[in-house]
Amino acid sequence: MRIPEIRDRLHQLADEHGIAELHDLAEETRRRSPLRVVRARWPRLTPEQQQAVRSEFEDNPSLGVKDLADRFNTSIGRISETIRGFRS
Repeated sequence: MRIPEIRDRLHQLADEHGIAELHDLAEETRRRSPLRVVRARWPRLTPEQQQAVRSEFEDNPSLGVKDLADRFNTSIGRISETIRGFRS
């Protein structure tokens, strides 16, 4: 069950049982807006760069993520996401 579904169910239970506090608790599950939005420091890798990162990683398994990040002039997070397939 996901949070929006849980929130809906809490509202249903609050109505069924007349417990107003459950409405308040359900609303506490909403995301708060961020205090500030931070601009990404590193641009996204192009599909060609992503393929190059994956190929380099497969060809040199002893090469560290930091070394790949330096080689492709990006962050270690972008390299990790690319290797794991989280960014496409």
